[in-house]
Amino acid sequence: PKAVGDLVYLLGQTKDELGASEFYDMLGHLGNNVPEVDAHNNLRLYKLYGRAVREHLIASAIAPSYGGLGTALAKMAIAGQMGLDIDLSSIELADHTKLYSESTGRIIVTVAPQNKEKFEKTLKDFEHVIQIGHVAYGNKLNIKNILQADVDKLEEAYKAPLRSY
Repeated sequence: PKAVGDLVYLLGQTKDELGASEFYDMLGHLGNNVPEVDAHNNLRLYKLYGRAVREHLIASAIAPSYGGLGTALAKMAIAGQMGLDIDLSSIELADHTKLYSESTGRIIVTVAPQNKEKFEKTLKDFEHVIQIGHVAYGNKLNIKNILQADVDKLEEAYKAPLRSY
């Protein structure tokens, strides 16, 4: 994230795809619902995303991969040393699935408020674009009704495995 007040969007669809995920691995499960690639939809999204980048509408971006949205949002907060206020209630899945599904093709972006209208117009032809929050004052990752964590604690946990080497 670049600036407090920037808007946070999720591009792409989050599905119940926890099979073979980091989350299931941590729980000792494998699961059957592995992520499926929708190349046609992903290509459509990436072309629109590329247009938004060329028009300088996107301040920052990250692709959720291993660990899903929860991990990607934590990485964003750590990288920017900024808080995030996030609301995932528009995603109609169980909380753990919202956070840890590893659905492919998604991108989390931040957009300056003055670019909101032009950004949304640029991506209007893609059905899976939702504003999920904003970059916040303070140093907390707050995912409404799910979790709240200090950015420095997230960073400490993120770097902990590296300290053993």
